[in-house]
Amino acid sequence: MRHTRYWLWLAVKLAIAALIVVGVWTVAGWVMPPAPGGLLAGYPRLGSDLGYTLAVFVVGFIAFLLGWWSAVDQVYRCRVCVRKLRMPVAEGNYGRVMRDGVPHTEYICTYGHGRLNVPDVHVSGSRAPLFHWISHRSLWEDLLDAERRPEA
Repeated sequence: MRHTRYWLWLAVKLAIAALIVVGVWTVAGWVMPPAPGGLLAGYPRLGSDLGYTLAVFVVGFIAFLLGWWSAVDQVYRCRVCVRKLRMPVAEGNYGRVMRDGVPHTEYICTYGHGRLNVPDVHVSGSRAPLFHWISHRSLWEDLLDAERRPEA
């Protein structure tokens, strides 16, 4: 339930991207000449009509770029409040990979909801390090717990 806003924001971004792609395709349909008639009527335009083929390529490329941007932007957002993660800090050392683990960059939510560890080593395989989100309790819960604890 805590991550509902995160997934709704992704859905909104993808819906806006889809509307942009439909708009570009509609404008391309207005600009391009109509389908040929006569002997070529009913013949597929993709691959035989250069203007139509380029329009399909451009619209497909725009759709890919918008989808890629939405996915990459979503990774670097807080899972709770959907704000951009800030303050990147490099952690680890390449000389101590066997002892300390894979070097990574850590991004934090400025409202204290959590942090994201992004690996600096990009490898493939079943043991490849992935982006790892670590949730934190609310700052107010920590302050109230500290106030309730008796001082020693």
